[in-house]
Amino acid sequence: MDLDEIVSNVKKSSDRELKIAIKNIDIDGNEVLDLLNNAMPPKIEKIFDEIITKGKKTIKELSGVDFDPFLKTYPLQIDDEEMKRIKRLQSSKTENELFDKKINGSKQLFNLKEVVEEEIKEILKFDFEFSLGCFAYEYNLNPFKISDNFKLNEILHLNLALEKDDYIQRINYNLSYPETVVLLNSANSGGKTTLLETISQISIMAQIGLPISGRDCEIKLLDEIYHFSKKRSLDAGAFESFLNVFIPVVTTNDEKLVLLDELEGITELEAAVKIISSFIDMIKDSNSYGIIVTHMAKELMKYTDVRVDGIEAKGLDENYNLIVDRTPKMNFLAKSTPELILKRIHENSEGKLKEVYGEILKKF
Repeated sequence: MDLDEIVSNVKKSSDRELKIAIKNIDIDGNEVLDLLNNAMPPKIEKIFDEIITKGKKTIKELSGVDFDPFLKTYPLQIDDEEMKRIKRLQSSKTENELFDKKINGSKQLFNLKEVVEEEIKEILKFDFEFSLGCFAYEYNLNPFKISDNFKLNEILHLNLALEKDDYIQRINYNLSYPETVVLLNSANSGGKTTLLETISQISIMAQIGLPISGRDCEIKLLDEIYHFSKKRSLDAGAFESFLNVFIPVVTTNDEKLVLLDELEGITELEAAVKIISSFIDMIKDSNSYGIIVTHMAKELMKYTDVRVDGIEAKGLDENYNLIVDRTPKMNFLAKSTPELILKRIHENSEGKLKEVYGEILKKF
């Protein structure tokens, strides 16, 4: 209840008491003359004083403010100026009290500041380590050894780490001196891009000190990591932009890991072979490691001396899904998907058709 409401209620109550009290007063002639002369008879003055004093007491009890807001009239009038004055005093008092509380609170908080900051640091540290532990546990991450080579055992893409399907395969792969740059080939959907992304994930996680999605792995820490994802095609302008980004990468002496995913779409086939073979030599000369995913391994081997690793496809199932061991074989040229399809059709054909498909397969 605010002050205005309290004063208004007390006024109404006091008016009722005044009306009843004044009805029972006998006034003689002299007192009537006093009223005519605008003077209040002592009897009435006393009644007003008693009732107003009682009203002040009630206001103080309800609001905590000791003041007289009434003018001696009937009915009583509220003194607006007095009400304004009291409100200003109360507002000032409230602000001062609030300010004092803030000062006292600030002093107490300041004394606690150092302790609280240390506790917050401990909480954040615990939260970070607990979250990291939960992440490592949920994704089955493990510590690794720092080495001069990449020896990756049972690695798995983070997007697959929570999957329980039978088709999920952990992969083993090595990249070590002097064969620090390799070509990676397989049939379509053989898992080349997934493997490249997995190696990229593991390298970045290792670089920042996180456990990795692998077991008993050895990883080389490098100055830089570059992952060029698969491009469907590049026009002349985009090709130039790519060269402007890529060439500075391989012309520095910083140790780096360069992952290139199917860059043959950057230009015409013959030009792509020459350009990618040049990239391979540049990566070798820049004291770096590199994995280049490509369908042109056979063509590239004519232009550069490089190890070729292949993800072996055993064939196609009845729905023409690839049956594949996703761990790459070193020094292995994988069969392409069209070749596997032709082989399956050849096996299921007879007579003249079987001979035709056989002649086509001889070209592979």
